[in-house]
Amino acid sequence: MASCLLSVLGFLVLACRAVPQGEDDLDFQRNLPAETVWAVSGEDALLPCDVSAPAGDRINTVFWFKDATGIPLYSLDARGKDLSKATHLATGDELGTRSYFITGGQENDNRGKLKIARVTVRDEGVFRCRVDFFNSPTRNYKVNLTLIEPPGRPLIMDAQGNEVAAAAGPFYEGYDLQMSCHVAGGRPQPMVSWWHEGSLVDNISETTTDNIVVNRLFLATVHRSLRGTQFECRANQEEARPLVKKVVLEVFLKPVTVKIVTPNEMLSAGKSRQLMCESTGSFPPAKVTWLLDGEPLKHAAIMSQDDENSTRSTLILRPDEEDNGKELACRAENPKFRGGIIEDRRYIRVAYPPIPSITLGSAVGVEELKEGDNIQLICEVRANPEVQNIKWYHNNILILRDESSRVVPLNNLTRASSGSYVCVATNQEGTVASIPIHIKVQFAPVCKPGHESIAVGALRHETLTAKCEVLADPGGDSLRFSWTYRKAKDVLPVPGSRVSKQGHVSTIQFTPVSELDFGTLACWATNPIGQQKEPCLVQIVHANVPESPHDCKLHNTTAGRLEVICIPGADGGLPQHFVLLVSESEGLNDQAAPGVKPGLAPLYRVFGSDPKFVLHSLEPGNEYRIQVYAQNAMGVSNPPVVLNGVRVTTAMEKLTRDDNEDPSILSAEYWPSLLLFGVLIGATCIILGVVFLTITVVTCRRRTFPGTVPSPSDLRLNNIDSISEDAKKMRPRSLRSETQIQDEGGGY
Repeated sequence: MASCLLSVLGFLVLACRAVPQGEDDLDFQRNLPAETVWAVSGEDALLPCDVSAPAGDRINTVFWFKDATGIPLYSLDARGKDLSKATHLATGDELGTRSYFITGGQENDNRGKLKIARVTVRDEGVFRCRVDFFNSPTRNYKVNLTLIEPPGRPLIMDAQGNEVAAAAGPFYEGYDLQMSCHVAGGRPQPMVSWWHEGSLVDNISETTTDNIVVNRLFLATVHRSLRGTQFECRANQEEARPLVKKVVLEVFLKPVTVKIVTPNEMLSAGKSRQLMCESTGSFPPAKVTWLLDGEPLKHAAIMSQDDENSTRSTLILRPDEEDNGKELACRAENPKFRGGIIEDRRYIRVAYPPIPSITLGSAVGVEELKEGDNIQLICEVRANPEVQNIKWYHNNILILRDESSRVVPLNNLTRASSGSYVCVATNQEGTVASIPIHIKVQFAPVCKPGHESIAVGALRHETLTAKCEVLADPGGDSLRFSWTYRKAKDVLPVPGSRVSKQGHVSTIQFTPVSELDFGTLACWATNPIGQQKEPCLVQIVHANVPESPHDCKLHNTTAGRLEVICIPGADGGLPQHFVLLVSESEGLNDQAAPGVKPGLAPLYRVFGSDPKFVLHSLEPGNEYRIQVYAQNAMGVSNPPVVLNGVRVTTAMEKLTRDDNEDPSILSAEYWPSLLLFGVLIGATCIILGVVFLTITVVTCRRRTFPGTVPSPSDLRLNNIDSISEDAKKMRPRSLRSETQIQDEGGGY
């Protein structure tokens, strides 16, 4: 402990001896050349001093002084030891506590360094290093410590004065760029400059009154290549690392290209087609819009795919015929860049089936036509490609076929000209029918088909209703009816009071009293178009039983059905219906219909308004006997049509009752059990029939006048032409009073 104190005391003595004592020493210090060392405030400073000893000598002490102060700031005592093991001693002030001498550096580096930590402005000044040797003269070194005060961090501002952080912009392609870099403080004053990708762009700066250095960057045109590149603002000072602020330019780019890449081929109406459009060069990626004749396609399916600066848009277009020849445009625009719009356009061609429509080439409307008029029907067609042929149909019947038949003349219209007309046009896309045009031809009254001449069976003293039904347009209230009655050789008008009308039907009540009252009634109708040319005839004949059907034919169908079709005979002047009986070929039974040849018991009995029957479930392999006859209020036809040995060759399902079958039809399996019941019913019907026939004969004998009863064949009215000749003689000449007609024996 004592030795340590002695060492310190001795070192202090040496330090005191090192204090300069006169003006010569101060002049020596002033004239000593100085080495300038720059240091940054707040960082460490290294002040060099040569501590290499001459050959054969060694260092005793090293002293550091600041400015003119005679007291060492820092001392190093190496007496009797190596310099690396020397004793270090620093003053106790604030500077001394931050100082430390580094005796040596790297290999072959003889310069020691006084390290001052965290230098401040107060540390600036001239430092002197004194090195004392054992034998050699003392060596002095002078170091001028100059402190650099770093400026504030550079601030980059946009044109609006807002600070820019990491990204500057957005800027717009083709427009100018303005930014400024602001650096506050610093000693010495920093130099502020702009750099782009390592190259100097602008180093001209200015200083404001607030001691702020500003460099304003201005580019007249922003090019596409600047997008994503880096600009730097650097603040440089002597011996100090530059302060740097970096920003990346965000530049909005206009789309460069846009193109509909799908070939411009013919489209088909009603069929979807994909069209693709590509746009490049835009940032952010372009918004692609499809337009048709300048109007956005809002309801079309559009799919878009964006890359870094390209966009692909797919349009699923389903055109119609109205789109043919329209302009389709693909528009690319940067939604962030006003005015950055480009388009690619094309005219689309749409193939579509014909669109025919019919117009009337006449000033008369379709509801105002009448018999004898002449008109033209014109088929107007829109089609792409052109129409190949046109067909005309009247009531679904082809009437004209010609490639150029767009006009159909209809001359001298008749009632048959009425109906629907359709033109059908064909091209490569299809065949299309027009909406039908309905033509209505007004015509004078004519007899309704089937009512030209009818026979009505009657009994004397029994009132019947004679009916006349016509077709006419206009009808309804515009129709007027008149009747005549041909009695023997006279043609008498029927008083209007006897005539009633309802729509297109006129009726009169007629009661034949004598044989002379059986004659012919003629009905005439008139409307605004004209009078009926041929009357409707009603022949009053004696009622009789109907004739038997004839020409019956069998059809054994593949569906397992047996069809029986006959031609009806005369109805005897009364409504008739037809009956078919089916029985087995063997065995006898007396239960045949009245007037029908007795045979086997019927298995089935079928009624119909026409002699057309369909039989089901006849057992294959069995033979059947079929009888067909007609029946009216006077009785049944005799003899019936008999078909023997009818064999069914195909399997059929069990007979099910049809709507026209007799409810009493029984299957063969139930026939034996109910045969007795059928016999009782038949016997009862025969007894009642005999009683009714007896009463009728007695009554008729009291009323009968001499004369012959016409046969059923006389009731047939097949020769309409001969009737028409007679009808012409029956036109009403003059109306006589009802009293006169009754006096002549009329039966009204």
